[in-house]
Amino acid sequence: MTITHTGTEPPGDCPPGGSGFRKHDEIGRFGHPLTRMLLASDGFTTPALAAILRTDLHVRVLRQDDISAGRLPNTVTDALGVADSDRVLVRRSCLVSADLVTVSVNYVVAVRAGAAASGMDDVRVPIGTGLIARGVSQRRHLLRTGVTRWPDGRLCAARAYVMTLGDRPLCYIRESFNPDVIPPDYDATAGADPPWADEPLSARPGSFAVANRLFAARESSDSEQPGAKSTALPIRTRRPRHGTELPHPSECDALTADLARAARGEGFVLHLDGRDDLSGGSEITKLAARRALMYAAAAVMTHGLGATTITIERAAKRHGDPRAAAALDGWPADRLPLTLCVHLLRRAADRSPAPVRRDLLRAVSGLLPVAAIAPPGAGELHTWLPRPRVSREPSVSPGAQQAGREPDGRWWDRSAHLLWLGDRAGPSARGRMRVAGRAGNPVAVTLGPTTTPADIEYLCRTLNPRRQPGRLTLVPQLGLARTRDALAALFAAAAACETPICWVCDPMPYPRITRERSTFRSEDVVGAIGAFFHACRASGTVPGGLHLRCGPDAVLDAPDAHGAEQPAAQRRRRGEPGLDPVETLLCVVAALELRAEWSPR
Repeated sequence: MTITHTGTEPPGDCPPGGSGFRKHDEIGRFGHPLTRMLLASDGFTTPALAAILRTDLHVRVLRQDDISAGRLPNTVTDALGVADSDRVLVRRSCLVSADLVTVSVNYVVAVRAGAAASGMDDVRVPIGTGLIARGVSQRRHLLRTGVTRWPDGRLCAARAYVMTLGDRPLCYIRESFNPDVIPPDYDATAGADPPWADEPLSARPGSFAVANRLFAARESSDSEQPGAKSTALPIRTRRPRHGTELPHPSECDALTADLARAARGEGFVLHLDGRDDLSGGSEITKLAARRALMYAAAAVMTHGLGATTITIERAAKRHGDPRAAAALDGWPADRLPLTLCVHLLRRAADRSPAPVRRDLLRAVSGLLPVAAIAPPGAGELHTWLPRPRVSREPSVSPGAQQAGREPDGRWWDRSAHLLWLGDRAGPSARGRMRVAGRAGNPVAVTLGPTTTPADIEYLCRTLNPRRQPGRLTLVPQLGLARTRDALAALFAAAAACETPICWVCDPMPYPRITRERSTFRSEDVVGAIGAFFHACRASGTVPGGLHLRCGPDAVLDAPDAHGAEQPAAQRRRRGEPGLDPVETLLCVVAALELRAEWSPR
């Protein structure tokens, strides 16, 4: 596609679809003709970029907030013609190619009423694509072109303009283009390049500067001092609900609905399980590391799929210090867990041998701060980082105080959102089965290597007799060989019962009771993930999610008997193996690639 300009336009209104781009002095400072043509284009940006790259582009809305226009600088309010009391939508999004290359990062401020009327508040569709589909005639008025910072800190080409429908301004848009796609060669000697000054006033520096500050943070998370006062940003993220707070039944119902969507292929479950041992370090640091790993894994999966990620974390069997959880929730956004998230993603990128995976992890590490930091006074409409839910084994204690009956007659276990049943026999297991069967919470069951199709039928009859979607999640932990040989029969048994199941892969080796130290290879874990997805593809079953056991101290960094450092996959030291954070993220990327291949195009 050749991008051309329609020529100099006379003062006044532009024809429908025209840009109103009349000033080209700034555009002429760019050295590459492709960059000049794109910046001067009077059409929609998404089709233009798709034609340049010869691929389809998809939107990833990182976050979308509802704020007062009074929070915006005059640059934006004057362009939109809004008063301080008006409500506006602030959207931060990116366009990605089919190969998950981030092509552009966009900052959009839209008039609230006009955005709802034109469908711009739909986070699933690019703005240009949505307007084209509705046959809406739009005009644009270029405000500025120049350079800004890409999330990884490099200079990139950018432009800002106002889009109007009829005579009414609809939105202010600043588009920043990937310097690997659109060359940012720019003559900086022709004059000063002032700051863009279009972010909410209390949020400066903007999202790109936030990312740069995070990249400049200290590399080692172990050296973070929880009591130190942050001087980088005063903004705080929304306080996540910690597992010590009792979930409301409505939250359990919401999780059931999310699991039902994942079972239909409209989302993906990430369940991370870690050790309860909090010794050997600060409890706040360990809790923060666990939460950071969850956010980083969810960001990778959400960015890759463009679908909802349901995050669930396993609650500790014994409660830690509640003051540690409260302190974690109160830490500023530019410290923990956000800085740890970026650090983990960059470490995983450095250890990834595949260039595509490495680029994906680096791209997500740059976009994560953009998704995490909310404008001041924001009423959140959409976020890239979902709040994690909590899973726990149901209590069989007759004096349990965390369960109760609601006015509608349903019984709830208030200790967790999701009730988790392990693969073991005995009176306690039967008691937990009875508690889970009568509770309104969704239930997940681990399937061991000895599970038979008859066991699947029993679980369906006992735990989901009404065949409610999202009620029952089955997690086969069969090992690599049994996954290849036996999983198809379990799928068939559930299909014969006509019971909706959310199938979640557990690729970890099945724990064996032995006095010897258990060892495993991370390559076998990735192989088990592949075997699970292959079985799903062969049987037409939807792969609903991934369950991993992990911990910050899973790897023992010690040389072998000959003095040579052993590979990470061979340095296990505990009976129940787990993945370190980098291995966890690499497994998530492997599952993402397989899930993307499974998804119908």
